[in-house]
Amino acid sequence: MILIKDNIIPKNLQDYYHTLVFGDSNINAMLPLVCKYEPTAFDGHSIPVSFEHVLKSSTKLTEHYGNFSKVPQIVCANLDINLIDIIAARLFITVPHKTKLEHYAPHTDRPEEHLGLIYYLNDSDGDTVFFEGEKIIERVSPKKGRIVLFDGNTLHAGGYPSDTPRCIVNYNIYA
Repeated sequence: MILIKDNIIPKNLQDYYHTLVFGDSNINAMLPLVCKYEPTAFDGHSIPVSFEHVLKSSTKLTEHYGNFSKVPQIVCANLDINLIDIIAARLFITVPHKTKLEHYAPHTDRPEEHLGLIYYLNDSDGDTVFFEGEKIIERVSPKKGRIVLFDGNTLHAGGYPSDTPRCIVNYNIYA
């Protein structure tokens, strides 16, 4: 199951989240970010840089979690899914990177049964790619306001943006 929906999240919230992360002409960005290097993405020349903000994990809950926890609540309510818990929530910004590689290493976020939810904060290149074994079964292009809901045991990987930063919030949920 890979479900792609646009604009389930109201436009005013889309804009609010975008401003929190990127700022605008009147407001500075408000999320503290940690620089992250991904060794599985080394192509022999360089390693791409991304930035991460952990909103919720088993050991951490940030002040911004309340704002971003609305996304899975809205998605599940809209799709008539009973949201039991948001296990983890992480925001990632991948900066543009020129590479021969198409995407990061395929992975699953957690071993147990869960749903994965990706919320795209901006338009970008760098598709999210879904796999069955080594075969690509779906590609999803980053588009502001788009969500992807999928079985959390589905292998997936983020693509490398080449033009603009790619910003997502990745959720792992029990439903």
